[in-house]
Amino acid sequence: MNILFLSSLNPHNINNWSGTLFYLFKSLGINNTVHWFGNDLLDVSRQFHQVQRGYDIPFLPELYAEIIGNNLSISLQKNSKYDLIIARDYFFISHLRTDLPIVYINDTTFDLLKDYLGVNCNYFEKVAEVIEQKAIKNADLLLYSSNWAKTNAINHYGENPDKIEVVEFGANLNTKDIPLHIPMTNMDCCNLLFIGKNWEKKGGEKVYQTYLFLKERDIASSLTIIGCNPPHLDATDENLHIIPFIDKSKKEDKELLDKILKKTHFLVHPTLFDCYGIVFCEASAYGIPSLAADVGGVHQVVINNKNGYLLSSKATSSDYAKKIFQLWKDPQKYQQLRISSRKEFENRLNWKVWEEKASHLLEKLIEKKQRTMKVSKDENEFYIPTYVINLKEREERKKHIINEFKNKPEFDITFVEACYHPIGAIGLWNSIVKVIKKAIEEDNDVILVCEDDHYFTEHYRKKYLFDNIVLAHEQGADILSGGIGGLGYAVPVSINRYWVDWFWCTQFIVIYKKFYQKILNYQFKDNDTADGVISKLSNNKMTLYPFISRQKEFGYSDITQGNKDNPHLITQHFERAEAYLSGIHQVSNFYNYPNFYI
Repeated sequence: MNILFLSSLNPHNINNWSGTLFYLFKSLGINNTVHWFGNDLLDVSRQFHQVQRGYDIPFLPELYAEIIGNNLSISLQKNSKYDLIIARDYFFISHLRTDLPIVYINDTTFDLLKDYLGVNCNYFEKVAEVIEQKAIKNADLLLYSSNWAKTNAINHYGENPDKIEVVEFGANLNTKDIPLHIPMTNMDCCNLLFIGKNWEKKGGEKVYQTYLFLKERDIASSLTIIGCNPPHLDATDENLHIIPFIDKSKKEDKELLDKILKKTHFLVHPTLFDCYGIVFCEASAYGIPSLAADVGGVHQVVINNKNGYLLSSKATSSDYAKKIFQLWKDPQKYQQLRISSRKEFENRLNWKVWEEKASHLLEKLIEKKQRTMKVSKDENEFYIPTYVINLKEREERKKHIINEFKNKPEFDITFVEACYHPIGAIGLWNSIVKVIKKAIEEDNDVILVCEDDHYFTEHYRKKYLFDNIVLAHEQGADILSGGIGGLGYAVPVSINRYWVDWFWCTQFIVIYKKFYQKILNYQFKDNDTADGVISKLSNNKMTLYPFISRQKEFGYSDITQGNKDNPHLITQHFERAEAYLSGIHQVSNFYNYPNFYI
């Protein structure tokens, strides 16, 4: 599979998301090609935010989710090499429009996380909830690391349980660094371990008091603290070891962590909140039992009497100390707990198992998506009546246009012999009138009029065109062009569709039924042009951008003298029109953010 991986954090940095992102990305890449994308999208929105609101107001991607989604949708229209999209951040996919399967991976929901984060800004909470709701609804598959998160997605966000799977994360350790067997430990001293950046919220003080409680009862003990540096602890205590930070990207730090884990007897983690707990997976890899608070998603990892014990969130340091004492005084039971802890790692708490389960689910999703799209195509196959105008003697143009529509059954082609006139513009207009009369005879509600010098650009997608045909009709359009060679000014009416005051070039135009009669009623003059008349007759004419159609240079023109004199003028016209619309397009996307957070 070719996977697009959306993340605001760099998955190549092992220190991001406690290493989970690194190992998740690495696991996906074992049997797939995975491309990380995200930074560039956020940078565009961040720069806009700084210009509009200054550097003092924090940048929150949730507030720019629509812009991010719109820009990503456009990028995917231009690049169809991916089989699957995986997102770690919900704001990437809340407004994403694509036919590709979308997978959302996380260890929690915003609803579960907001109290822990202390979110007290009502408007941000509302926005984040809405954005995540849209993302969850837009995803084809949700992968959570715990049933705790899955249950919330069902109960709070109302999601279908059938599209949610629980796949447990693994230990964020390099496979080659993990001991092949449970390390032998010296039972002379009970070595406790605490790992956490936030001393208060991870229950650090309770761990410290547990350590002191054991010492008071004459149990030889030590405590190693990793991840923070509490200032009030007794620095003279020789059995107290504080390591503020371990960088897993550095060899010496990895060796230090390995040394600590091999000597540790208990991981103590009385946290106030935890979405999952990678530290428990890492402890299990070394056969270390975990004593943890039964909060959040911790019970997904730590199972009583298998790789540790869960204590009530209200349990005191005395309760933790008593549990340690009980196990410490029963070496046989303790050793059995170490063996079963290791088995939990081998059977479920490693990234190899995660990769196998996830790959199976992703493959099933792609197959299901393909079946669904095939059924949809078979049952809802639709096409547009397409009338191609061609002078009988222009055989090279006819060959060209036949080739352009090759393998595009969505176009029901009818060749219409062009009406010859010494004034080419009149001939073209008469040909369009001829087409309109045929459309009325066939009772066509909408038609495509195509000249024989049209060619498709790299932006053409069936869904792109047909979605816009429907939406333009709903907005009351008379005309929808696939690409124009000139315009006055343009106003965005959708992400890829612009109202224009006038336009040049009629090589690819969708005409709606309500406009037929206006064309038939018009008395064409010798100095008129078809595009000029259509511009004058319609107040609701639109063009797609990016263009799906341009006009091929054949070295001559049947319509305009200027084009005859300058064979490259048409290309220049289209290039200028595209450049002009490109600027408007970028600005309109910038300003097309949700109104609810203003």
